[in-house]
Amino acid sequence: MIGGHSNHRAGAFYALFYGGQFVLLGVQLPFFAGWLNLRGFSTPEIGLITGAALIARLAFGPFVAYWADHQPDERRALRIITFLFAISAISLVFAPGKILIAAATIIVMWAFGLLVPLTDTAVLRADRNGYLHYGQTRASGSLFFLATTIIGGALLTRLGINTVVWAMAGAAAFAFIMSMALPHGVGGRGGVKPVSWREAPKLIGNPVFIAVLFSAGLTQGAHAVYYAFSFLRWQEIGYSAQIIGFLWATGVIAEIFLLTRARGLARKFKPATLLAIGGAAAALRWAITAVEPALSLLFVVQALHALTFAAAYLGSVEFLDRAAPLRLVNTGMTLMSTTGVGAITGLATVIAGFVWSAYGPAAAYLMMSAMGAGAFVMAIVVGRLWSGGRLFE
Repeated sequence: MIGGHSNHRAGAFYALFYGGQFVLLGVQLPFFAGWLNLRGFSTPEIGLITGAALIARLAFGPFVAYWADHQPDERRALRIITFLFAISAISLVFAPGKILIAAATIIVMWAFGLLVPLTDTAVLRADRNGYLHYGQTRASGSLFFLATTIIGGALLTRLGINTVVWAMAGAAAFAFIMSMALPHGVGGRGGVKPVSWREAPKLIGNPVFIAVLFSAGLTQGAHAVYYAFSFLRWQEIGYSAQIIGFLWATGVIAEIFLLTRARGLARKFKPATLLAIGGAAAALRWAITAVEPALSLLFVVQALHALTFAAAYLGSVEFLDRAAPLRLVNTGMTLMSTTGVGAITGLATVIAGFVWSAYGPAAAYLMMSAMGAGAFVMAIVVGRLWSGGRLFE
């Protein structure tokens, strides 16, 4: 039986590791587009950069997952990817021109997109091994994100948008330091044989997995406009960086509330139900956002982030935990993040950048709403195809 001290220690180190990642995200998502804009990047160019990073996950993510699953020490992959994450974030501070800024940005976003599923897998395994609570540890990342959006919005109002890259560099460097302090063995496979190349196509070719991939990918991808361009539009409307930070914080508070109840929700709702709730909420959230409601209503709409992000996220994680063989969970997580969320979000970001420029913000947000509706339909398909057991052994 694992002792309480070991539980606390493992959970604390992984929480701080998440912290470095999500402090960077808490700066990057709301405010980084504004910094890029000051450096001369247009909305379509920002969309292309963001989309290129996300699509790059599709090209390399499965290979990284396969390589990570075959490491004798689960921390090795985390440390190498976090090193690239930190170096590229620090490079943003010193990059002299648009080409180098774009390259560093792509690597930062690419590395972050790989770190999250790899960390999630290690934490999920540590939960199953009895070392920590998955939902609470994962929610710690959201807490760091929350603090960053609130404090960061206030500081940027005072210090200016140029401080964004310094904050991102510091957060990524802290994540690398924490990767070196992660405890050994808690997120290991527990004797489960790593996946072989021959087995991976069984998962990729399974119709239920594909349906979940598209449902989760469409819901998470429907955040593309919000992630890439909301700061620019809200700034145009006249909202300060501090107000924008509070808007983001509202969504994250709702997300944390749901994540800390992950185990109870997983027992109460089937994964397909969680996916359906996420898709329906996305269709509603982005349709309302498209009409640019009053600020008071916008704060209420932001609370739907608990469903559009957290419910869909939990639905996909619980599906993989129940449906995929243990040796394929890491591969499944990475495929979900890269092929599903990454590729769909990347494509949506690129298209939305041009739609935004040609037809305005409302059209781009309505495109996101349609993606949510598509995710809902795919979740219904999952519920009909999947009985709740392992897809194969």
